[in-house]
Amino acid sequence: MSQQAYHLRLTAALKRELGGLSLSGPTAALAFRTALASVLSMLLAMILHLDNPYWAAITAVAIIQPDIPSSLLRSVDRCLGTIAGAAVGYFGAHFVADHLIFQLICAAAVTFGIYGMARSTHGYAVLLGAVTVILVMFGALEKPDAALNLAVYRSLEIMVGVGVAYLVELAFAPVSEGGPAAPKPGIFTGPLDEGLLVTGITGGIATASIPVIWNALELPGLGQTPITAFVILVAMQREPAWTAVNRLAGCVMGGIYGLLCMRFVDDDIVVWLALLFAGLYVSSHVKHGNGEAAYSGHQASVAIILSMVQGLGPSPDILPAISRLVGIIGGIVVVMLAHVVLAPLVARAVSFVLHRRRIVPSKAGE
Repeated sequence: MSQQAYHLRLTAALKRELGGLSLSGPTAALAFRTALASVLSMLLAMILHLDNPYWAAITAVAIIQPDIPSSLLRSVDRCLGTIAGAAVGYFGAHFVADHLIFQLICAAAVTFGIYGMARSTHGYAVLLGAVTVILVMFGALEKPDAALNLAVYRSLEIMVGVGVAYLVELAFAPVSEGGPAAPKPGIFTGPLDEGLLVTGITGGIATASIPVIWNALELPGLGQTPITAFVILVAMQREPAWTAVNRLAGCVMGGIYGLLCMRFVDDDIVVWLALLFAGLYVSSHVKHGNGEAAYSGHQASVAIILSMVQGLGPSPDILPAISRLVGIIGGIVVVMLAHVVLAPLVARAVSFVLHRRRIVPSKAGE
């Protein structure tokens, strides 16, 4: 599909979602809970003087589901994955001076996270564990002596988001439960998913190369780049280009909204909270509409938070927000280039190794 076709498809999808924007109904209630949980999580993280309150807010956006049982399952998975990932990330951060080992740990974490998410019933925990490993280790690149602080505070920030989101769900969400999740084969059971393994290894190589690229080009936003890479890689089994277009569009829309708001907010906390809540409500409405633009809505929520939450209160300084947005866009570029350049080479190598060792059945006639 051409770039113009993607643009037209996304424009039409956004028109449908925004045209259906309302203040009542199931989608509106879900958007309200999402915005409320996100703002309250951020405020609690600020009261507790956590390093990055925006992680609590982003966590709440990710946790809120249509019903309480679904939210509880996602909350437990996120907590377990975060704690395990923080521990591994703290261990990996000790190799920050040994670039080869550091990159190997990053690549292994990404590969395991992508493969495990699709294969495990608790795939969300596996994914969050891998994401947290990368967050702690990339943070240690900038502050090598702060690995323990990064691991602890990242865990606390996410726990705050989980706790507040679940309390909001208990207060406002319906108790009804959806159908059971489809069973998954398991991470360590056969046969291996060769295509998924190729995606994971490609993503691992791409993510491990990000610090080298960013240092060589002296680019900002290093901390946001691997997270964007993760998100696009997870979608590689579906429509990677469409996911990248959605993420980029959501990032641009949410970022522009957030930066414009911060231009006029100054230090007025009431106006700041009102504009933050309004932006999150609209973007969450698009997300929970479950249309083709749903992921744009999710990414717009993240971009709004990243551009408007820069410390322990409103700040007119937009440079941190711009830096984060550059990191998001950079992550998209790195992964898409890796998909085009590296994926075919990795696929040949994986196919050769697996078939040679008879880990997967050979094709007929071989």
